[in-house]
Amino acid sequence: MSLVKTAGSVAVYDDGGKTLQAAEQLKLYSGYRMDTHAESYAWINLDHVKLTKMDEESEIEIRKDGKKLEIIVNSGNLFFNITEPLQEDESLDIRTSNMLVGIRGTCGWVESSPDSTDSAIYVLEGTVECAGGSGNTEKISAGQKAAVAEEITV
Repeated sequence: MSLVKTAGSVAVYDDGGKTLQAAEQLKLYSGYRMDTHAESYAWINLDHVKLTKMDEESEIEIRKDGKKLEIIVNSGNLFFNITEPLQEDESLDIRTSNMLVGIRGTCGWVESSPDSTDSAIYVLEGTVECAGGSGNTEKISAGQKAAVAEEITV
């Protein structure tokens, strides 16, 4: 994983909380955290077929264990574009405080409110599986939005 490009003010912290200089091609590892500020953006290349973009005023954490990748959106918006389906032994999950989205080969974005009580998934291409905090699960397809407070509403 690497930071491809930034615009504006972007902060990167390693797994120990140390501030790193945000720069193009900066390698990102499990435990890293990133923040974007007003009018700031960050593009993250997960590999050659997986790209994400943090919108302004967003905060994420990265967790990786082998071929299992999880991106935690603490607040803000995270766009994702996965151009090829993941392999059977791979996983990419995007998590908020009350929602878990399983990504296989899709395009869309996840939104998490600053107070962490509401989340949403917007699917532009493909289908994702969304689990709400209460344990219910829904498949969300291209052109659909799912909002999650306590239950999933498609």
